[in-house]
Amino acid sequence: MVAVVAAAFLWVQPLLAQPNVVADVLQRMDQDRCASLESGAKVCHYEYSVEGKHVEAISFVPAGKGPFPGVLMIPGYERTARDLAGLGMRLAREGFAAVAVTQPGFGQSDGPADFVGPKTLAVLTVAYRKLQKESYVDPKRMAIYGYSRGGMAASLLVEELDDVKAAVLGAGIYDFQKLYDDSTLPGVRLNMKAETGMTKEAVRERSSILRMDKLKCPVLILHGEKDKNVPVRQAKLLRDRLTSLHKEFEIKLFPDKEHSIGPEAGNLTVDFLRRKLLEQSDLSHKD
Repeated sequence: MVAVVAAAFLWVQPLLAQPNVVADVLQRMDQDRCASLESGAKVCHYEYSVEGKHVEAISFVPAGKGPFPGVLMIPGYERTARDLAGLGMRLAREGFAAVAVTQPGFGQSDGPADFVGPKTLAVLTVAYRKLQKESYVDPKRMAIYGYSRGGMAASLLVEELDDVKAAVLGAGIYDFQKLYDDSTLPGVRLNMKAETGMTKEAVRERSSILRMDKLKCPVLILHGEKDKNVPVRQAKLLRDRLTSLHKEFEIKLFPDKEHSIGPEAGNLTVDFLRRKLLEQSDLSHKD
């Protein structure tokens, strides 16, 4: 089942936290390990280790006892958990417990980077399971959000984790070989080659489109049609594959946007997660 997210679909919602507000919260978090928001939500350092290597992470916990739906958030290339603080704060206000994780090789997460290979997925899986076990999280209502490399990671994780209930894939890479063939940016191709070797095995294990028959949850695909970093062809290939498999998904392409979509992506993300994790849960409790 496919739904195209139209402009009329949006309603007026508060935007993500302003940059100066986010900076203040992160500064207070760095000083005291945790920072409280006006809503009563808390933003805290959430670091952990995998095979002796440090992973940078931040948690966003709503006010109250919960249990709340849990959301794993994954940033893209050269981005960190801190770059997702605005969205994490927004999710906490909306009643979602979230954890943002910096991928290996970036920020304060030990490397090396492997372009969303097995080591990166292992680090992210640990975060997903760690969040799922928190006392304030409902383990049956888990979701994943990712953007760029993070969108690629989210698309791979939903094939491996059989209990994800919703996923948002922003500007993601789903066919690794086609991205390499289509990219007009030498830096992208160099990174792909340097981090993976572009062997057949490396390409296959990083191409989620090859295993979308394993998808068990609804997904929201977001992509700018003028994206030069990750051509919109990636989103269209995924759309066509999911359609052929009769999977449940929604897609919103932005004709005038490049790699960064802006606040509208955050609004659509929160709305999608609310519909899939909050409203459907409310309906099930009424049955």
